[in-house]
Amino acid sequence: MVAQSRRAVRNWALWTLTVPAFGVVVLVDLLAIGYVVRAFTELPSWQELELVGALVASALIAVEGARRVEHRRRGGGALHKDLAPAWMIAAALILHPALAIGVVVLLRGWWRIRAGRCIPYRWTYSTAVHVLAVGAAHAVLIGARDLVGSSSLGLVVSMTAAAIAYVATETLLCGLAISLIVPGSGRRDTLGSKDDLCVDATAATFGCVLAGAALVSPWFTFVAIPIMLTAQRALLLGQLETEAQTDPKTSLGRVDWWRRRTEEMLRTARTQREPMAVLLIDIDHFKQVNDTHGHLVGDEALRAVATILRSAIRAKDVIGRFGGEEFVIALPDTDLADATVTADRLRNAVAASPLAAMCAGVLDDPELDPDTFHLTVSIGVAVYPSDGTTVDDLIFRADRAMYAAKAAGRNRVRLAADLTPTTPTSTPTSAPTLQPR
Repeated sequence: MVAQSRRAVRNWALWTLTVPAFGVVVLVDLLAIGYVVRAFTELPSWQELELVGALVASALIAVEGARRVEHRRRGGGALHKDLAPAWMIAAALILHPALAIGVVVLLRGWWRIRAGRCIPYRWTYSTAVHVLAVGAAHAVLIGARDLVGSSSLGLVVSMTAAAIAYVATETLLCGLAISLIVPGSGRRDTLGSKDDLCVDATAATFGCVLAGAALVSPWFTFVAIPIMLTAQRALLLGQLETEAQTDPKTSLGRVDWWRRRTEEMLRTARTQREPMAVLLIDIDHFKQVNDTHGHLVGDEALRAVATILRSAIRAKDVIGRFGGEEFVIALPDTDLADATVTADRLRNAVAASPLAAMCAGVLDDPELDPDTFHLTVSIGVAVYPSDGTTVDDLIFRADRAMYAAKAAGRNRVRLAADLTPTTPTSTPTSAPTLQPR
């Protein structure tokens, strides 16, 4: 039994963190424990248990009702936003901090039971973050109430400010932990996208409305359940729309989505009389990867190249999977010289990347020798308006330039401007049927 306990402690994963991450996790946990002790010491009475029970019961019903939706929404990243904190926010606004912490612990405990396997220190840290968010919301609520008064308008202002404090505390502390635990995390990975911020804003708003309704009668918390379930499904619709525009293998945009975005860019380029470039990129000898290592390795290599390309372009550039092993990138406000530099940088980035290590890390394939497994790309460049005035023209010219790069020996960049002008007999309207290149 002692040996099993020691093994469980070693496998808790907390000890695998870096020193800064370990320090932050432990510090937040200790601060939360200290605040819990203080809050329960100052608890005057247990008279609001009916309201606690109503909030917890309605929250659990809503969470269980939305479980299938949330399972569908949950992605593979460390950050996941949903509307479950709305009940915790409501508790922080209308209950004594000790009782609000009780709501948090009960809901987090239920999640832990229903989730099955999880990383213990992350669950503990997340629970501690919510406890500190209760403290931040309560402090802001008291301060705002003293500042604006206890009128109806003052109560609305105070609750709103407290809900914002709750969400801000949770977002910043979770973002800090993710940035320290997951190397290379960007702002989107730590703080979330615009959609994630909208989810936070919705949870805060709903928490305020729920708190106001619960002050009238605890039974109003159950009226909120169908509203919450409908809101959860609305979040799923947004995700499904995104998934419909995303290539599942590479997580890049599908070609029809890329075309719509590029058409918009081209209209802007015409209006503002600015250049715009299109790059068509093809992985060299990609069929040999599938034939030699299998399609699973080929898919991982495809994802690896997509990741390299996406990380090497600007935020305003638009990249998509054109089909097979081809990618296409639109570069707004980019002339021929800049497009050439960008294309050559992308070519070098792929050629110099440790693709074997990236793929072996996922598939654990010992046959992926870093000395022999590498990929290169051939890139064709076309620029508006000199090489074409429509998206189809630019794609056609970039495609011809890319074939020229392959004919020149592959791992090359070729410009449509250097080729003999060719009039397209049929311009592509969708991803072409590709042959091995």
